[in-house]
Amino acid sequence: MENKEKIYDDLIKCLNENEYPKEDIEFIKKAYFLADKQHTGQKRASGEEYIIHPLSVALYLAKMKVDREMIATGLLHDVVEDTDYTLEQISEQFGESVANLVNGVTKITTLKNSPTKSDLKAETIRKMLLAMIEDIRVIIIKLSDKVHNMSTLCYVSEEKQKRTAKECLEIYAPLAGKLGLGVIKSQLEDLSLQALKPHIYEEIINFSKQREKEKKGQIAEVTKKLQQKLEKANLKYTIKSRTKHAYSVYNKMRKFNKKLEDVFDLYGIRIITQTVEDCYAVFGMVHSLFQPVPGRFKDYIANPKSNGYKSLHTTVMVAKRTALEIQIRTYEMDQMNEYGVAAHWYYKTGEKNGDLKWLEELKNMQTESLSPAEYYQTIRDDILREEIYVFSPKGDIYKMPQGATALDFAYKVHTQIGHRCRGAKISGKIVPLGKALKNGAIVEIITGKDACPKMEWLSLVKTTDAKKKIRAFFAGLDKQTAEQQTVQPPISNKQTDFTTEEFTPKRLGQSISVADNRRISIEINGEKNLLFSFARCCHPVPPDNIVGFVSRGRGIIIHRENCESLRSQPDYHERVLNADWGRITGSKTYSFFMKVVPTNKHYIELMSYIKKKKGSVLDYRLDESTKNENEIDCYLSVDMPASIDEHRILKDLRNLPSVNFVGKR
Repeated sequence: MENKEKIYDDLIKCLNENEYPKEDIEFIKKAYFLADKQHTGQKRASGEEYIIHPLSVALYLAKMKVDREMIATGLLHDVVEDTDYTLEQISEQFGESVANLVNGVTKITTLKNSPTKSDLKAETIRKMLLAMIEDIRVIIIKLSDKVHNMSTLCYVSEEKQKRTAKECLEIYAPLAGKLGLGVIKSQLEDLSLQALKPHIYEEIINFSKQREKEKKGQIAEVTKKLQQKLEKANLKYTIKSRTKHAYSVYNKMRKFNKKLEDVFDLYGIRIITQTVEDCYAVFGMVHSLFQPVPGRFKDYIANPKSNGYKSLHTTVMVAKRTALEIQIRTYEMDQMNEYGVAAHWYYKTGEKNGDLKWLEELKNMQTESLSPAEYYQTIRDDILREEIYVFSPKGDIYKMPQGATALDFAYKVHTQIGHRCRGAKISGKIVPLGKALKNGAIVEIITGKDACPKMEWLSLVKTTDAKKKIRAFFAGLDKQTAEQQTVQPPISNKQTDFTTEEFTPKRLGQSISVADNRRISIEINGEKNLLFSFARCCHPVPPDNIVGFVSRGRGIIIHRENCESLRSQPDYHERVLNADWGRITGSKTYSFFMKVVPTNKHYIELMSYIKKKKGSVLDYRLDESTKNENEIDCYLSVDMPASIDEHRILKDLRNLPSVNFVGKR
């Protein structure tokens, strides 16, 4: 167990080494003696004196060279919560600023109308973040507090360990990352992994130690070559070896489905220089000594990360054709990358909140009437998730959480753009609405006047804001209207501009459904010749497993059995019917993707060909969003006699004058 006298001596030694003024040290001592007195007799779960915890937090803060008020708050942060001492008394003794900081990191222990622990947790986070908006120092103190608490997590129950570690990964570690506190983020992630997956954590640590022995000589050899090159150039530098932390290794294994032995960048070298010009000069020297790995260079100096991280990264091939990552940065960058906003105090920039534009999003959230659970979810999924930047076709920049989809982007631009979304293009190519966006993508949203949200969109969007807007849309509809919109959206006249009235998609669907071509029919609950239509949300075609759904006002609609839109209906089980394809044997189903001339001529040619071959049309759709002067995308599914070879059909379709392209789907 730790000794309070030893930690106190380390704290005073650290303050002296970092050249804190005498009056600051006395101020911090005063806070320590008060905290020690108030916590007398209190024990932690480990059995240690309680004062060990605030002392450890204060020492952690002192190593980051923060101001005296923050260190004093580290010592006093549990006094109001765990003793009879009040905020007013702290304000009298240490000033209003320290009292506000202590209040910002104090938990909420009671909450009207919200008795659950999860609500208390969410409201505590809300209070802390609100205080952080006013003074960023609150969160730095809280994160330092969290690091020590996580390091002693083994003394509480396994259930509490896992619950605390999960919260840490969802909120506190991402917060540290947002603030550029790389050291704290890594510590919190590793400690969380140790609690949640102890066997994996131990495996990674043991593997790293084993590999470290193997790599030691190799890293020493690379370092020696670098030193010789840098000294010839008369550059001032420091070279450090670095080891990838356990959670980062685990994340890479999980993300890329790799085995532990396949993670090649467990170890690396960091070169620290004096100026930005030196960084680029060193970069050139590194590549003159070792062969760079193509595509593995990242310039975070010219293009810093959203949290202010700056560095050059390159991966090179060294002895025995082994890949090694080398990072190059200035001394100031190194401090900023390790300690983020906390480093502002060390470099005396006077910017206590730094360049943290995302704090504006937090401010805006305070005006929204969110429940504790909604607030927690929004913070976790939207605000704290790693960010990407995407562009509109006009060049406007939009910041999105990593994992956000094209549909999320539509709702980010404007609620009505989201509601009327019919499709999306990324860099000019049509993509699914659920496609995850990549950094730097140019996203174009295709809208339609009569388009409207679908219930299955809730599974496509990732941001809380988009989900909230979709739910709000359906909340504004009565039950019948909501069902019609989700099961089968109304068809726009605009979709049929290039067909004659005789061949609108609606009429086409009916002609297929009544099975008057003798080649396809459907049995519903054992009955044939019932009037039905095909669902346009899932486009069922043979041999899909299907069901019938009794709609209000539209008869029976045939869906794929696994259609998400259908299963979202509240009374699904009461209105679903068994259905089977009743096709004549000796036929086969084919599906094609085509680019056709945007007039009704292509349709007449297609139908004439299929009728001539004694086939049946199962599905025919035109994608309005792809229409231009020369062509439009067409999707066709047909049932053809088995005697006709698929290659023959493809060749025949390609020979039709109004068909520009045909491919299998």
